[in-house]
Amino acid sequence: MAGDTAAAPDDTAAAPDGTGCAIDVERATGPYRSANRTPLTDVTGRPVGELSLAPPLLIRQVMDEMRAAPGQAADDRLAALARAGELFATATLEGETPGTYCRRQALVSGLPVAVARRTLDRVARAGRAAADSLAAQRPSGAVPLGDLSFGDLAAAGRTSAGAAVAWVRKGDVLGVLAPGNHPATHVEWLGALALGYRVAVRPSQRDPFTPRRLVRALREAGLAPGYVALLPTTHEHAEALVDRADLGLVYGGDPVVARYADSRRVLAQGPGRSKVLLTRDVSWRSHLDTVADSVAADAGVQCLNASAVLCEDDAPGLARALAERLARLPLLAPDHPDAALPVRPLGEARRLAEQLHESVGPRSAGAGEDPAERFPGERFLADLGDGSAVLRPVVVPLDSPEDPRFGVELPLPYAAVAPWDPGLRPAAFGRTLALTVLSEDADLVRECVASPLIRNTHWGAVPTHWSRPGLPHDGALAEFLMESKTFAGEAALRGPVR
Repeated sequence: MAGDTAAAPDDTAAAPDGTGCAIDVERATGPYRSANRTPLTDVTGRPVGELSLAPPLLIRQVMDEMRAAPGQAADDRLAALARAGELFATATLEGETPGTYCRRQALVSGLPVAVARRTLDRVARAGRAAADSLAAQRPSGAVPLGDLSFGDLAAAGRTSAGAAVAWVRKGDVLGVLAPGNHPATHVEWLGALALGYRVAVRPSQRDPFTPRRLVRALREAGLAPGYVALLPTTHEHAEALVDRADLGLVYGGDPVVARYADSRRVLAQGPGRSKVLLTRDVSWRSHLDTVADSVAADAGVQCLNASAVLCEDDAPGLARALAERLARLPLLAPDHPDAALPVRPLGEARRLAEQLHESVGPRSAGAGEDPAERFPGERFLADLGDGSAVLRPVVVPLDSPEDPRFGVELPLPYAAVAPWDPGLRPAAFGRTLALTVLSEDADLVRECVASPLIRNTHWGAVPTHWSRPGLPHDGALAEFLMESKTFAGEAALRGPVR
């Protein structure tokens, strides 16, 4: 692989369009072109390449190869992760510059090209922080067994009166069914590599470019080949990847979360239903920027984007102002540098718009101009005239947070705005991935932090999507992948009893 540093990561406008781009299975022995391939198209319907599809037999073979491949010391893995982050952000990898990657990702996913550009930096920061993130997640005093010889462990057992806490993996191979809603979700499984897992990734057909670039960067950086594999496959065969792995990380909607709710070996990441809460002691007018950013940053498609807003003082006024603010976002193709909204193939956009017309109805605000409708839902999209359409932001004023539209999450900037009164406690908000609290009430904030249904609490003008490498997202992935065990030697019998 070529590791030449690109002149700049913002050469997107001059990048090739990706026509003829082939994305293969990536296994320990190198790329593999499957006989079964599916075309890749951009949001206009234009062919841009093809994606190899791995059948179940190949999936099993590749994962068996991963288990049999030689291991790699933790220090070497962490160094590779740090270098891979930089390569992902700056290098030309097998002819693909950062700009080429960004444009390909934008044109096929329909996300603004700025999202992929920001992901370059996010991956670089995650790679640099891998060692610190791993140390922060490990229980205090625990010994990471997987990277110690028996002699090392015995030495650890001779300390602390002959006993030690061993921090061990629950398995060896993690299968990931990756989403296509946002490229930065792939940062999550980098943490599994830091822990010593072998990771097999099934990419979304909406974004196979991000995981492929990550695999290339990791191998160029010196990660042992058996630690990561890219296994594109059909929805029908995706389950084979999870079944063959020791543990699974899957992304999807409520049905996916419900399917794995009782599983101890599969972690399902579902809708975030993130929210903003504004109490009467703050002016929402002073915080409209934070609310709008929470709803619409990165095209509003992250699980951390707010899809609901609770406002104690004049919720209808906030809804109108938010709608007006979001209606000013430009309606542009995804590869335009100023694009800010998601784009879908026209047929797909129209089907979604018809659903919005039925579910949201005339009470929606801020869908932008309201042209004479040629079909139900016309006002929810903007036809770009090339076979694609921009999905307009949607703001829905509600009379109560008990309205079922309050819990809706959509692949676009969507916010249901409802009134809040102090009698509605945080426990009634429902499961919330991120909550931004704009309030002077410290007791309320403390209650939000303590709520088992709220995973992340931000106090003040911190948008819901704010994050930093090393901090938990939906908890720490290590909580699912690792466990603590006791190791005791004979010296423990002579140690103090507490």
